[in-house]
This record gives sequence, C-alpha cells and structure tokens, in this order.
Amino acid sequence: MLASLLASLLASTGFVALSLSATARAAAPTTSTAADEATAACEQSARHSLATKSTPPADISFKVAPTVQPSLPSDTQIVLSGEGRWRAADGAHIVRFTCYVDRESFETVGLVMKDATPAPPRPPPAKKPAEPDISHLSMASCESSAVQALKKRWPRVSQITFDSDTRNFRQDSVDHGVLQGRGRARPDAAAPSTFFGFECEIDPHDGRVLKTRVSA
Repeated sequence: MLASLLASLLASTGFVALSLSATARAAAPTTSTAADEATAACEQSARHSLATKSTPPADISFKVAPTVQPSLPSDTQIVLSGEGRWRAADGAHIVRFTCYVDRESFETVGLVMKDATPAPPRPPPAKKPAEPDISHLSMASCESSAVQALKKRWPRVSQITFDSDTRNFRQDSVDHGVLQGRGRARPDAAAPSTFFGFECEIDPHDGRVLKTRVSA
C-alpha cells in the first residue's frame, strides 16, 4: 500500500522514477555497512540514469555522498538523497536525486532525479535613450544659418519660408545634436518656388550651430 502510494506521488510530480517494490516489510535499522552499500547503489543508479539521458553520455560527480534519510513507517527501503553535477554542451548542470534501495538486495528500486540548475541571470534592461537637451536649442539660429547657406547656393534667392511641421531634432550624444526641416524658396525671380531641406549640427550645451547643410 505504501509503495503504491509513493509511486503515485512520484508520478504526480512529473519526476523520472524507476519501478518501486510493491512488497511491504517491517522496517529495520540502517547499519553502517548497509548505508555504505545503499550509497554505492544509489550513486551507480544516478550515473546510469544520467548517462542514458544525455548525448554523449555525461558523467555525474558528487560533492558529497548521498545521505540516508529517515525511513517511512513499515518501509522496506533505505531512502537516500543527494546532489551531483554534470557537464553538458550548454554548461554545467546540477541534479538532485532521491534513491529507494531495497534493504535486503541493496538494489535501487526507485530513483527520482530533478534538474536543479539555477536559471541564467536575466540580462540587464536596455538603457533608455537619453532625452535630447533642447534647453539651449534655438530654431531661429538654425534657420538663419540655413538662409545664409541658401544665399550661397542661390545668390538671388527670395521668398524663403520654413515649414515648422517638418522640424525634427535628435541628439546622438551629449555633445552633438541635429535639427532637420524643410522649406520653400524661389532661387531667383524667374524661377518657381522650390522645396529645400536643411540640417543644422548643434552643440546641445549652448545651442551653437556648428555646421549647416541645405539640399534641393
């Protein structure tokens, strides 16, 4: 009855288990010799089970020998628990296991193994991009510089207007920002109104325009 209940319990946890003895006999004290034999049987079973579950077969190492646990009432097995390590392609693993060893034959009649490898640490959250510093940004300085650039491109330019809806400012670093936008102008009196684009490189510390480019 006890062995059947234990088997059901192991199955419900989802652990890997070997067949358990169905014969219930009176519990007996665990002597030092019996504990040594049970420990050896438990380690051998853990090694064998792990070797069949990995490719290539992995070898488990034990930091300490499996420990004998208090027996259940009317139990006929020696119960041991332990922890081991094994190495796979993705790194070192930790496995915890429980063995049920028959008191008379010293054969492992039940084995439960569980991977107890800690989950890898989560990567740190990505840093949020720094908010652009617009405290010193001067639209007028950039547009004035764009006008001078247009006059160099079209000496007889007139009717220069800027579209405020197209303005866009980005700050790539603490020392560099870029203001972009579009506008319209007449290259000369005989030419139709033409769209142009402008881009000002700005020092965010003081709003100073470092360089201006125009395109049409």
